[in-house]
Amino acid sequence: MKQSGIVKDFSGLERKIIEVSKKYLTADADSMVQGILNTAKKLDLEKGESCNAHQKAFKQLLDRFPDKEVLRQKLLKTHRNVYSADFLTTAWMQMLAPWVYTTITELRTHKKGFSAAFNLQTSKIDDEKYKAQKKKKIFANVLFSTIPALIVPGIVMKGIGKDSGPLLRSDNIFKKGYGKFLNLIKKNAHSFDYMRGMYMSKTIFALMWLLSDYPNCIISSRDKHESKDRAIRYGVMNLMFFGGDFLINNVLGRLSDKFAGTKIMSEDNNTKNYGFFKRFRLRMKNFDDLKNLECKDIKTLNKTKNMAAGIYWASLFINMALLGFGLPAILNRILRNDINKENSQITAQNAKQQDYMPLDKRSFKNFGI
Repeated sequence: MKQSGIVKDFSGLERKIIEVSKKYLTADADSMVQGILNTAKKLDLEKGESCNAHQKAFKQLLDRFPDKEVLRQKLLKTHRNVYSADFLTTAWMQMLAPWVYTTITELRTHKKGFSAAFNLQTSKIDDEKYKAQKKKKIFANVLFSTIPALIVPGIVMKGIGKDSGPLLRSDNIFKKGYGKFLNLIKKNAHSFDYMRGMYMSKTIFALMWLLSDYPNCIISSRDKHESKDRAIRYGVMNLMFFGGDFLINNVLGRLSDKFAGTKIMSEDNNTKNYGFFKRFRLRMKNFDDLKNLECKDIKTLNKTKNMAAGIYWASLFINMALLGFGLPAILNRILRNDINKENSQITAQNAKQQDYMPLDKRSFKNFGI
């Protein structure tokens, strides 16, 4: 922000303008200005700042830009640069992690290959082939960590800040499809916000995981058994992280509201007639919302708070049981079955080669010659 001239330094409250939601940058300069003013009021209420400190700081910033569209473009560029830097550094750190701990394992055990299969496999690893594959895997990891980080933030910010109307009106099916994709991003611009301007949203993290982290984990695997293990393990773990936790909370919250009379789920007149599956769109209220919850009596409010806390812990323990015990047990069984099958095939192949060995060579071999 300082480099682009939005703020003069980071000591004042003007730096908080990074917390203005991207949904205010999707239309025009007037929408952005209104969003900036709304955010300033919200921050003053949250922080308890006296004399409307955020509103004064943001107004001073706005006054420095007679042409508000210039400020909008600078904010879009700043968000793109932040997203790119975050994507690149996070992807590279996640890429390096598997190589670091596999290298430590090799140094400690003096063995190569998938450590979980050390005592199960009978076949030996070709050291030269292993090293050659390792170089190719590292190169592929670098590509998957760098290319998405250079492309995705630009596409996302283009979807947020540009008018996709010309693309949508195009007769070219590919341009029209691209326009629909950009328009989808624009409609969900708030999903790409950084909470407090620092912490990435689940949408941002999901894109990083899908385009970089997940393929990198599989590519860096030491053999086909580890590739299969990681594909299942990290796939299930992240599905639980991005959706499983929400589903558990959603079902438990709805059951609590229906049978215990609590008010955990966010509902309005439009959602009351939703069917079972459509009601998965409902979200739980956060604890800040519960402070302002309108209930008939204090008993209902306390029950809602207690039940919400109980659902939090229940969801945590369910996730721990599934990911900490259930998933490893299943993966261990899959690994043992796969390796036992592989060992049987190797044994059968060796026996077949022994049977087809010429008589004279087999005879000499029996005498150790």
